[in-house]
Amino acid sequence: MIKLTSKYAAALMLLGAVTGVGIATGTTTAHAKTKTPTTAQIAAARAKMAANEKKVDKAIDKIDISNLSNLNSIYTYGPSATQTVQPYNMYQTYKLKSPLTLTNEFRHKTVTLPKGSVVTGLNDGNGNLQNIDNTTLSIKNQEKVFKKLGNWHYSFAMSKNNSGATQKYMRTTAFSKKSVASFPRLSVKTTKAQYDNAASSLPFISVTADSQLAYHSKGGIYKATRYAKIKKFKRTHATVTYYLNKRLSGVTTKKAKVGKSTQYKLSFKLGHVFQSHDSYNGDAGAYNITVNNGKQPFFLPLNDVAESYISAINGNEYVSTNDKKVSTVFVEGLY
Repeated sequence: MIKLTSKYAAALMLLGAVTGVGIATGTTTAHAKTKTPTTAQIAAARAKMAANEKKVDKAIDKIDISNLSNLNSIYTYGPSATQTVQPYNMYQTYKLKSPLTLTNEFRHKTVTLPKGSVVTGLNDGNGNLQNIDNTTLSIKNQEKVFKKLGNWHYSFAMSKNNSGATQKYMRTTAFSKKSVASFPRLSVKTTKAQYDNAASSLPFISVTADSQLAYHSKGGIYKATRYAKIKKFKRTHATVTYYLNKRLSGVTTKKAKVGKSTQYKLSFKLGHVFQSHDSYNGDAGAYNITVNNGKQPFFLPLNDVAESYISAINGNEYVSTNDKKVSTVFVEGLY
């Protein structure tokens, strides 16, 4: 049997779903005799897939780029017939009213962030922080955390009742807008991005609480490899533009004269939505959104609410009536 590429196989599976014909992709259907599709049928299936991808991109492109992190919101737990969107996600930002003691997964080391520190983390719904994203802390706080706790993406509040999420960080900065982190982790988009969980190993960038654009050369190493100060920024509905104090290797920048100083300009804009797949058998996997930066694109894996919205548009997967309604209201509320 000829080994099919994932794109070719996906086209055939779609064709089978549309026509009701069992397609030879390594399995057979019980309800129909397997047939080899014609060139015209394959072309038609591919054209339909391309049209659906364009519909998805057109819908997602309407989102305010400052709301990008909200695409990682998840459903509440419970029966799918009554699911709603969780009111908090892991990329919301807070300013600590009092010192907060953190620990790692083993809970045998601690470090304390001072009052006034700006953090990104998950609210438990009662005003307490469950975890902290170490890669978005100020560089000063990052150095303290990594020195004490070691190489961890997330640290955890030592006390469950810590009141760390009672004061939202409401300033509009290069780091955050409306109490949501702008770019907490964008992975470099390479050919590996077509596979599930690629973000865990690929280099990534993040914007820190003290407005540094940090580059991490390995997905599993959370201390910044290098960083540059964001001297000024500009937000529009479609684009976020940063001006760095120095060139930052790994991102696409353009030299710009700002007053008497030379700065390095870069812009981020939402791009193509793509679906990754299992590297073992090619099964369809998670959706991801491309974030364009000149010649160096990045990407962000999406979560289940956004995935429901996308699947409702392209028809690739079943979406319940409740999830279709809830995800549509939520995602289109980010326009």
